[in-house]
Order: sequence, then C-alpha cells, then structure tokens
Amino acid sequence: MGYVIVTDSVPDLEEAFLFQNGICTVPLRFTVEGWDTAEDDFGRTVSFSEFYQQLRNGTIITTAPADQTAFTSVFEGILKSRRDVVYFGLSSRLSTQYQTACGAAEELRKRYDNEIYCVDTLAVSGGQALLVREAVRHKAEGMTAEQLAEWAEAFRNQIVQYVLVDDPKYLQRNGDIEPQHSLFGARGTACQLMQMEAGVLVPGKKIRGRKKALELLERQLTARLPAGGEVYISHGDCREEAEELAKALLRHAGLKHVELIVLNEVIGAHTGPDAISVCFSREEAAVMEPEESGAQD
Repeated sequence: MGYVIVTDSVPDLEEAFLFQNGICTVPLRFTVEGWDTAEDDFGRTVSFSEFYQQLRNGTIITTAPADQTAFTSVFEGILKSRRDVVYFGLSSRLSTQYQTACGAAEELRKRYDNEIYCVDTLAVSGGQALLVREAVRHKAEGMTAEQLAEWAEAFRNQIVQYVLVDDPKYLQRNGDIEPQHSLFGARGTACQLMQMEAGVLVPGKKIRGRKKALELLERQLTARLPAGGEVYISHGDCREEAEELAKALLRHAGLKHVELIVLNEVIGAHTGPDAISVCFSREEAAVMEPEESGAQD
C-alpha cells in the first residue's frame, strides 16, 4: 500500500530531491522556434543559460500544459502498484494543468480501488516547491494520503510568494497580466513587483531601475519574514543578484535557511530573464504595499 507524491515539472526542485523522495512529475512543455521539448530534463536538452539568453535575444518561446494521457500514464503506473496518489498541481488560475489532472483521476477511479487526491496548490515555481518539500516531511512523519491532502489545502494559504520581473512584457505576451500593467511607453520599461494571492499574480509597485527594485524587494521581505524561517529564491539566470539578496536576508531577518535555484523554463518563459521569485510560509500572509499610479524614479 502506501502512496506516492506527484507534482508538475514547474516547482523549482532539484532532480536529486525528487529522486531521493520518490516523487513523480508530469512535465509541461515549451517550444523554442518550433523545437518542442519536455521540461523535466533539468536543462539537459536546452541549458538554463542558453534558454534565458534566447529570451534576451528576443526569441519567442511558447509553453503548453500536459495532456490527459500524460497524467493517466503517471497515475496509472502508481495505481497498478496498489498505492494511492497525492497530486500537487500548479495554480488552477494560471494553467489548465490541474483541471486536466482531475479529469485523468476521475477516469481512473472507475477502474482502480486506490485513491487519487488532487490538490490545487494555488502556487507555482518556488511556492509549489515549498509545499512539496513540507509534504515530504509530513509523509515521513507518518501522515496518510488523505491527511496529507487535507494538510496541503490548509497550508497553501500560508505560502507567501513575491515575484520581481525585470520586464513585464513577457507576462503580458502570455496573458498573465492585463496590458495596463505592462510597459510604460515612451518613458521606457520598469520592473514590476508582484505577489501571488489566491492563485494569481497581483501587480504591486512598478519601479524604474533594477537596483531600486531589488532594494524594495529586500525591504518588503525583511519586514515580513518570520524569524528562524526558511526562504526559497528562484532566479531567471541572475544568480549573483539572487545570492546578494540571500545574504542580505540572512543578515537582517535571522533566517534559518535560504535556498537558491534557477527558475524553471516554463515559468521562466512567462516571467522573462532576470526575474526573481521569493517564497516562504507564515501563519498570516503578508500584504504588499499598494500599487502606485506610475513608476518610481
């Protein structure tokens, strides 16, 4: 008996972590100039540095969720081994991936006695990774599949995720934010600080200048991070800046651990190069400073 944790390829988790904890993934896909590839080869087919450089060069990269066949294949393999499935999907308000998983689960329940629990994490990338990491700990402590699914539906509301994008045009191009939240026309572009709320990206402050944007992100985080907590920083090929942010948070916020990882390719295609995502959990979600009418100088 027992159960297996399944998630998408978009949580920012190392391959070794997935392997060591027996986690199965269902890959999303991305296409670069007609070349289609599954995301979960961890940068082997298209290296992360090459991927982000192509974005910087103006290459149009499109993404696609898995189809129901992909979910059926993964879920059924587990069910045949007489184990349950606990699936943690990326926010249903950002992708159809979760709904497709639920469709596969519904069909498989007609043929198998073991259960499939589908949980909408209302998160993505680092936020989804944070939930999966905590789920692994609870599984090791003895939680049943049903208990883990119930725990996750409560814990997802404690996840705080900030996203700083260097150029909002990628989000607008992919329909993740409305046009009025994108570029600033003749005055040039500005960084956009956003926060995940109820499964969607909510625009916050627009800041002209990368340095000022990073300083604002640091202030927001330092004021809200729980002492002794853990933070996960994902970056779109801007490791040095991510490392500096990590050092600042460790210095000022009394954190227990900060982990850095490159932002996965599917989400990176939406947030663009040099994006930074910061995730942590707390009992009461932080509230971002209100959006201003124009970019800060």
